[in-house]
Amino acid sequence: MCLDPGTGPVSRFALYGEKPGADDPEFIHIEDIQVRSSLYEWRIAPHMHRRMFQIVYLVDGPADVQIEDTQVQTAGPCAICVPGNVVHSFTFTPETLGYVVTVSEALLLDVGHRESRGLFDPLLLEARVIPFEGDQARAGFIATLLDQMAHEFQSREIGRNAMFEWLFHALLMAIRRQGETGGETADARTGGRNIFSEACRLIEDHYREHMTVAAYATLLEMSQTRLNRLCHRFAGKTFLDLLHDRLTLEAQRHLIYTSATIEMVSYELGFGDPGYFCRFFRRRTGMTPSEFRRERQAGQ
Repeated sequence: MCLDPGTGPVSRFALYGEKPGADDPEFIHIEDIQVRSSLYEWRIAPHMHRRMFQIVYLVDGPADVQIEDTQVQTAGPCAICVPGNVVHSFTFTPETLGYVVTVSEALLLDVGHRESRGLFDPLLLEARVIPFEGDQARAGFIATLLDQMAHEFQSREIGRNAMFEWLFHALLMAIRRQGETGGETADARTGGRNIFSEACRLIEDHYREHMTVAAYATLLEMSQTRLNRLCHRFAGKTFLDLLHDRLTLEAQRHLIYTSATIEMVSYELGFGDPGYFCRFFRRRTGMTPSEFRRERQAGQ
């Protein structure tokens, strides 16, 4: 639990109402607004998500939105973007229609999307409420994207993960374009989040090099103490934990999506000793790389 001086206890959830389990850096989820909010009488109390980015899209109907200390009344069509570790709450009505998309922030910093990362920064750095009133064409496009994402999430068709990722980036880009017309900022903590975002980008660019935390702090022109304090503020973890999260994510991807041997994965990720890589992976996931691969293959 995290204590908020103004409102009392604020819970950290992977999804609202669910206790966080083991970290899953590939976490991605979509659900209808009514599925979860109806269980809580349409009131989602103040909470936050650790290192998860969330888009709440209202297709139709009203919502009262609280982002930190800011209260906003809005209605669909509208997108609400909430970065990780930002306290937020919602009050919907039975007439409110839309979707909630939750994605691990690690996926958004993927080196494979290096060229587009800067385009999404305005959405990832601060909470925003972006209305689509007056642009029915773009609102309809986003609703179609979300319908297809919901279908992909439930399906087991070939290329499901890739399709979902492509649709999600199209969703981000459509919302980003709409944000240029004057979306309302609802989080005043941007300054620190800018630096945190730069720290995450450095991890993405250098995690295979196994640089020390001190080296990263030097690149950011700050002390290790300040860097760790910043990471605790926005991610609830140390910088080293975030760095190890990224290495673990890439190891998981190689084990799931390639036929590379454990030794090959180890060397690809900059580990000079496959034995050390296996011990590192087990500490992070609770299983060896071979056990992880077998479990994922059995679940497909």
